Amino acid sequence: MPVIEQSGVQVWKRRTPGESLVRWFGWLIGVAVFLFCWQQISEATTWFFVWDAPRIAGDIWTRATPPRWEYITRLGRPIWDTLNIATLGTLIALCLAVPVAFLAARNTTPSRFIIRPIALLIIVSTRSINSLIWALLLIAIIGPGVFAGVIAIAIRSIGFCAKLLYEAIE
Repeated sequence: MPVIEQSGVQVWKRRTPGESLVRWFGWLIGVAVFLFCWQQISEATTWFFVWDAPRIAGDIWTRATPPRWEYITRLGRPIWDTLNIATLGTLIALCLAVPVAFLAARNTTPSRFIIRPIALLIIVSTRSINSLIWALLLIAIIGPGVFAGVIAIAIRSIGFCAKLLYEAIE
């Protein structure tokens, strides 16, 4: 109920019947929309997976703890490869992002109507596709290995690096 102030004193003011009716219908519509959404979600849910999830999570937890340390000696090479993939991919991206950033910046682009939109398209398109998608595509083209990972990280990082650089240039 709303409070009004009369002569410096706060007084409760009852709602008019019209205000109460509007408020009641608002709640009714809100509950109806909530129930409709609940029903739509429930129809699309495979409840077996929901009820089975705690058992699956428990199984994963029991297999993950305590960790088995006997294979830790074999992880050195893959960890080194991962660090190299990230480092080389980012360095390649920086080398390619600098010219794209200068072409995308308003104050350094040679053409605002042709080259700048193309540079912005490169930035947006490389940022919008996930690294995993790039990796899957490049594995299909190049084959599995470190090189596909480096190129995937490089393509994905061009957009981020170029965006930060062209905003700094402007």
